[in-house]
Amino acid sequence: MRKLLLVVATLFFNSSTVSLFAQCDEMRKSVQYEDLGEPVLEGKPTLIPEIKLKVTRRDTGDIVPLQEVGLLYMWKHFLVSPKYNTDGRLTLTSDVIVCTTNADGIVHFPEYNFIPRGWYDGPKIRSLLQGTILPKFIEIEVGAVDNRFWISKDQIKKIRDNKVKNPIVLKGPNGFVGPIKVEIIP
Repeated sequence: MRKLLLVVATLFFNSSTVSLFAQCDEMRKSVQYEDLGEPVLEGKPTLIPEIKLKVTRRDTGDIVPLQEVGLLYMWKHFLVSPKYNTDGRLTLTSDVIVCTTNADGIVHFPEYNFIPRGWYDGPKIRSLLQGTILPKFIEIEVGAVDNRFWISKDQIKKIRDNKVKNPIVLKGPNGFVGPIKVEIIP
């Protein structure tokens, strides 16, 4: 009887943990530069805490269930590649995860130990920039229903420090607010 209870308890706890993030696809890393092979530089790691968002229609407040929402963990790095450019430049790339809102319009993104990476560590980086420029985390871009929003480093810190007591409405570039409202929720 004890073994049966142990098996049932194990299945229950494992299934509840899995169901929390079962709404997410697998993380796709540096999708823009997959063909360059393995990165040769790493920047400072940033622990991105679990992020919980709520998606609603701005005009009616109606929830948006079963909607795909993407997080793009954005970073910049110096790239020299004949395929993409000739002189080298600071460029952006991202790791991407897509999750789906539940019936309440809420989506959970798992904690992620983000490490920005770079594919070039040669002489141009030293001569043009007077030293090595390590890849650097910038922000998180959120894509929901053809709208773009940003989660800043300060907002990530608030989430990590458990200082989100009320919803934080996300905005797009230049303060743009579209027909969809995305909020960080406690």
